[in-house]
Amino acid sequence: MIQSFKMVNILGVTILLFFLSFKVYYVVSSFENKAYDNAIVKNSGDASHYLQIGRNIYVHKTFSDNNSTFPTQTATWRSPFWPLVLSIFYYITSSPFGLIVCKSLLELGLLIIALFYIRKYHKLNGLLFLPFLLILIEPQYIKYSLTFLSESLTAVIMLLLIIIYSLNDINKKSYSFVPILSAFVILCHPVSIFFVFCLFGFYVLFNIKHNFKKVALHTLIFILIVISWPIRNHVIFEEGPYMTISQGTTFSKGWNEKVASEFTNVDGDLADEYLNLKYLDEKDLDQLNTSEIVKSKSLKKATLKFIKQSSFRDRLEIILKKVRSNFYPFPEKLKPGFLEYLGSLFRVIYLLLFVQLLYRLFNKPSLNFNTIKGRIYLVVFSIFVGQILMSSFIYTGLRFNSIYGLSLLFCFLYLNIDLANNYLVKKQL
Repeated sequence: MIQSFKMVNILGVTILLFFLSFKVYYVVSSFENKAYDNAIVKNSGDASHYLQIGRNIYVHKTFSDNNSTFPTQTATWRSPFWPLVLSIFYYITSSPFGLIVCKSLLELGLLIIALFYIRKYHKLNGLLFLPFLLILIEPQYIKYSLTFLSESLTAVIMLLLIIIYSLNDINKKSYSFVPILSAFVILCHPVSIFFVFCLFGFYVLFNIKHNFKKVALHTLIFILIVISWPIRNHVIFEEGPYMTISQGTTFSKGWNEKVASEFTNVDGDLADEYLNLKYLDEKDLDQLNTSEIVKSKSLKKATLKFIKQSSFRDRLEIILKKVRSNFYPFPEKLKPGFLEYLGSLFRVIYLLLFVQLLYRLFNKPSLNFNTIKGRIYLVVFSIFVGQILMSSFIYTGLRFNSIYGLSLLFCFLYLNIDLANNYLVKKQL
């Protein structure tokens, strides 16, 4: 028995070191390919914008993107959590490669905490725990962890939220992390708001009878953290509260005359957001470039006019196109590379998880919040609904969906390894 235990531990450490070397390999390869050279990083689109804001916070203590002490509207294209974390990294190093190392170490530390939580609090035996180490090499997470985008950190925080949400009993004190982590996920990547609202709604619904005061306090904490940023934007710019100034753009990219025919899950964010401007009158067009906030509001107004003049059939066709692209596991445009191919394989697994959810609901519609499996199914249901709402209201893509990869992998492993464990126990009996 002791020898078997030692063998499992040795195997676990070996797998852990191999998976860690997998991440190190890609970080080193990116470095050798000069991905972190200053000239390349400065022209890396969204990623470089995060770096500009993070550095500005570090140098000038201001959420801005023009190397000044004055807050800028354009900086609010980004939600605050990741730039604030980046600004802390700048106290350690200003080298792009050094910043990536800091990001990798932070995420790795959080993932180790997550795995420790799974191992300790669920008390999985050695062999049943080992598959959870796959979390360390989830390909969509690995891909974005090599960049300065916010997707990988969002995925890690979301995983922590899911684990605490799922593996704790209702009355555990650590449930206090649920409202905090839920809010942090939104402030790290606002597109997650549909999923988070759904999941947190279940948390309130199933717990409010047991402890009204506690749930009321958690709801208040969640709301205060989430709205703090929109209120900050309103106070500074006096243009109304908003989470990010990109709202009009994302709305327009997901609703225009070319979506039904040209939208793909690869470059949905490359769509032309200005296609709907023809629905604005001259007065609105004249004001378009007066400020970024006015521009965002104008794009939203133009898109609403496009939707209003569209037939019900056209609207339904656009929604179905985006929803289908959302759940299609393969890139709708060629994306070569090992991580891309491996990512497709994992997305097939996640699609099977959604099928498993539907099968579960078809056979037994109610989900029991008092059991771990019931809460995990609620998580999968919330992701499923959240992705449908996301793709319907704005647009979708492999990049947006990458934030759910770690959580879906955890849910798939837990539900199916638990089934395998139950099967093995019955066989032994």
